[in-house]
Amino acid sequence: MRHTLPAVLATFLLLAGCASAPAPAVAQTAGPPLSEECAAFRFHPVAVWVDAEVIRPGDTAPLRAGSTLGRASGVVAPEPMPMTCLSDWRITPAGAAQVSADGATLTVSPDAPAGAALTLEARTPGEPARYQTRIVGRDEIVLTGRYSQVEVDCGGAELPARPIRELVFGPTGRFSVTWQPFETYTDYWGEFVWDAAAGRLALTITGGNRHPGANARLEGTVEVEADGRLVLNGFNLGDVLNGGAPCRYVFGKT
Repeated sequence: MRHTLPAVLATFLLLAGCASAPAPAVAQTAGPPLSEECAAFRFHPVAVWVDAEVIRPGDTAPLRAGSTLGRASGVVAPEPMPMTCLSDWRITPAGAAQVSADGATLTVSPDAPAGAALTLEARTPGEPARYQTRIVGRDEIVLTGRYSQVEVDCGGAELPARPIRELVFGPTGRFSVTWQPFETYTDYWGEFVWDAAAGRLALTITGGNRHPGANARLEGTVEVEADGRLVLNGFNLGDVLNGGAPCRYVFGKT
């Protein structure tokens, strides 16, 4: 399995510091002198994220930050930044969560509203950083996570030529499918709508390097088993010779 950032990282937003852009929510006013390790990130674009697949009321989860300057030269992951280099945290909704004094963890209030968008903003040695995710209900079942195909049954029709090694569902309604993962490569991606009460899932492709084809079936039912496995029924996710026959996929969490 390749080493990637949590599915949650797919949702972070970088605030641009150019003159034509709106003023950032976190002003970069002069602060105390930077330590040597923080000064190394001066003027860098910075990503910040919660290192957890989902966050629920009452949860405490690690916070991470890193410079994304290297992406211009092909570096995949952000260069880790000490959390003590971030300051002036702002959280929306107010009171929904709290960042620890050392910036290492985020604790969500037990009374935080389920379903609300949680936004974190911070001052950094470089550009201001902003991250947004969704607060998940205490007992809410979610698809969020990274999965790998365990088995597939197409009812006697031709089976997919290759298993899906990576199926990712993000906390903000994004998904991706990859047959052969390599660094940040993804075959196709898009948005998903899951009706947990009805057990139905609909995928909408918005882009990709390899489209699954016109015969793909992107709507069906989904079951979340007690061990975390996903069972998708009625789908055809591509890479098959069976003309789009509905299949039953079983995915294990990775």
